[in-house]
Amino acid sequence: MTVHIKLYGEKGERFEEIKRDLTDHLGYEPSNPEVVGFLMGDFDQPELSLTSAEKK
Repeated sequence: MTVHIKLYGEKGERFEEIKRDLTDHLGYEPSNPEVVGFLMGDFDQPELSLTSAEKK
């Protein structure tokens, strides 16, 4: 299954910021699907803080 996602504005900028941080941490530039994989892996962690939308 393939899923395509477009990010605009602040969400796109935030994704690029996360990708830069991962690049610094890993020592190489991860692909976009790899970045999403890291984000999805973090999502399952119990210590994940709620976003402002979820706190309402």
